Amino acid sequence: MDLQISRGKLMLASFLTLVASGVGFATRTAAGGDWETEFGIGGGGFGAILGAGFLGFGIMIFFGGILVEKFGYKKLLTLAFVMHLASAAMLFLASPLFVMWQEADPGTASTKVFNLLFWSAFLFSICQGLYEAVINPLISQIYPESKTHHLNILHAGWPAGMILGGLFAAGFIGPESWFVQIPWQWALSSFVLFVLAYGILALPEKFPETVGETAKGGFATVFSCFASIPFLVLIVLHAMIGYMELGVDSWMTKLMENVLPNAVLILVYTSALMFVLRFFAGPIVHKINPIGLLLVSSVVACLGLLWLGMPTDSVAMIFAAATFYSFGKAFLWPTMLGVAGERYPQSGAIAMGALGAAGMLTVGQIGGPRIGAQQGYHMSESLEQNAPETFERYKAPEPVSSWGYDYIPLAPAKLGAVNKVKELKDGGFGNLDSIKDADLLSPEEKEVMLAHAATDIPAVQAAYLSGGRSALTLTAALPFAMAIGFLGLLIYYISQGGYKPVVLDSEGKKEEPAADEETPVAT
Repeated sequence: MDLQISRGKLMLASFLTLVASGVGFATRTAAGGDWETEFGIGGGGFGAILGAGFLGFGIMIFFGGILVEKFGYKKLLTLAFVMHLASAAMLFLASPLFVMWQEADPGTASTKVFNLLFWSAFLFSICQGLYEAVINPLISQIYPESKTHHLNILHAGWPAGMILGGLFAAGFIGPESWFVQIPWQWALSSFVLFVLAYGILALPEKFPETVGETAKGGFATVFSCFASIPFLVLIVLHAMIGYMELGVDSWMTKLMENVLPNAVLILVYTSALMFVLRFFAGPIVHKINPIGLLLVSSVVACLGLLWLGMPTDSVAMIFAAATFYSFGKAFLWPTMLGVAGERYPQSGAIAMGALGAAGMLTVGQIGGPRIGAQQGYHMSESLEQNAPETFERYKAPEPVSSWGYDYIPLAPAKLGAVNKVKELKDGGFGNLDSIKDADLLSPEEKEVMLAHAATDIPAVQAAYLSGGRSALTLTAALPFAMAIGFLGLLIYYISQGGYKPVVLDSEGKKEEPAADEETPVAT
């Protein structure tokens, strides 16, 4: 295989897998309002579905790494291609099946459609895990002279997908869509276009052999990274990165619903910044080593989240805070993969898969659901304290207990309908059709909501915003802890003579250059 010719195609195809994942992620985060009003899926359920969109990723990226080393890159990529199409097909079944389930047993219809959407997101995340298990070691292997730089360029595909998906969501999802509102199923399945594109581009190509297929010391050699204490520290830190970066991104659109005219724009904006910044990782790493970049990024991300959580009615201030936060989070994920590729090249897909698994399992099982619980708890607390009568009209019939928070949530169908009502500049409210046409609300509930709209809508929306800001502020603890961890690693590497990439000789053995030597290219 002519590596100089083929690696450009493989890079583009790998980039497109992340674009497809980003499009699916961005459009799914904008579907919460539709699912609230159509299916009665509230914040907790929505958070669980978002979490499912990472759960399979976390499981498969680790075991996928083992499978990649055992069976090679191409077979895993082909499997992901087929499963991604199946995930999209499940989205189109949700609405007709919900109607059928409503007719048969209205009491269980919401639970059943939640399960369908949950497993669709889970299958989608399985595909994402397979992609990452393939593309991270693949790019690290075919660009040995610039692993961190090209991994950052590769992972610019993720924000590129979120930009495209976010713009598509802004144009076509929800009553505030720019052009025309289309069925959410079509919007959420738009990622299929990029799946087909990378399939056509990559599947006919030849792929290089993996580290595991060529390891001189046997297949067990690829697991040697787990004997390194610094690597175990990296796993814990990457888990925190997943919680912070993807957990916040999952909720960003929903948390800003009552602040911006079209809340998905905040996700588009931060994704655009990440897309641009990731192309400049190489020169930055050349000036300061990857651990130093990770330390600085963690501090900036912490301050950015605290800023985003501050009360303000200024859209300009929100975007300024989002800008600052984006500078912090932009380099974290791909630079961590670069560190794994540079320090543990003998472990190939296993080392990168372990980091990715830690990040995705944390956001899927902890980050997304916990941020949702924090938002729900503080929203209910704010409304009950500031407008107790409104709280009585909007509270759900049963309390919930989630991640250490015991509270009575707001009824999802009522909350979803109210969040779609926009306040007019001269006072009062615009179209109240989101309340009048809410299928999951009884005529009596609609009558009460409309009768008290003047007092209840501002109170509910203010409580919703307060809950979102509280969740962002609490999440700032994660990058603070990350900064401490990276500082410890920086001190460790300084004590060892400085951070240096490890390379493999022609026999596949590790060969670490002296601190003052130029880093050779792996063979």
